[in-house]
Amino acid sequence: MGPLLGTKKAPVARAEEENMSAKEDSLNFKEYGELALEGIIASIPSVGAALQTAYFGRKNEKRFKRIESFYNELSKDINKLHAQMATSEQIDSVSNELSDFMEATNDIIESQSSLAKRSMLHNAFLNILTSPESVDWSKSRFFMSTVSQIDMIDLKIMFAIQKIPSNRWAIPEEVERALSLDHFFSIGLLERLTNLGYLEKRLGSITMNENGTNIDTYYRITNLGNQFLDFVMNPPVSTNTQNSDN
Repeated sequence: MGPLLGTKKAPVARAEEENMSAKEDSLNFKEYGELALEGIIASIPSVGAALQTAYFGRKNEKRFKRIESFYNELSKDINKLHAQMATSEQIDSVSNELSDFMEATNDIIESQSSLAKRSMLHNAFLNILTSPESVDWSKSRFFMSTVSQIDMIDLKIMFAIQKIPSNRWAIPEEVERALSLDHFFSIGLLERLTNLGYLEKRLGSITMNENGTNIDTYYRITNLGNQFLDFVMNPPVSTNTQNSDN
């Protein structure tokens, strides 16, 4: 006997549909908000049309050029790595995850012009496309969520601390000297990386003097920090390049 008319959908299926609908609504709302802002600017007396063209025309052009440049560069490297690229079947098996990754990538490229971020996204994309089935998607989503908060100076700090032997901890003064940073600027960067889980912090002795209380603080890179650097800074190397080096 076939299914009865009016059979209720399973709660899980209904929840998935509601989540998809909510996601689509949020995207539409974001787009609507931008269109509404464009309309408000355009309605400003006398100069509205000129302001609209100056801001949104240039903004959209820059967005498009950044994304176009990103995928052109990606295409060149994919061509170099074609022998190591995943098969269509492997890509299809992670199509949902890859779609989310591409959406996050495009959002970052559209909203931020940093070349360092584009380089991180470029390397991450190549790492995914060469071995999509081995990607830890939960971690990759977390890594992607932090790319917008990280820039070249953060990467330099992580690489500087990564070079220190694992049985040693870095002190802020070492980072300041190595990268010529202001003391409080370096503290802020170190604390941000610690909050993201990429560095761990250990507190040492506490001393008091006429300038106040001083707490010795030490940092070292975490396993998560090393994995992040591998994901966004160590792209796959072409087997042709390896063979030519040999």
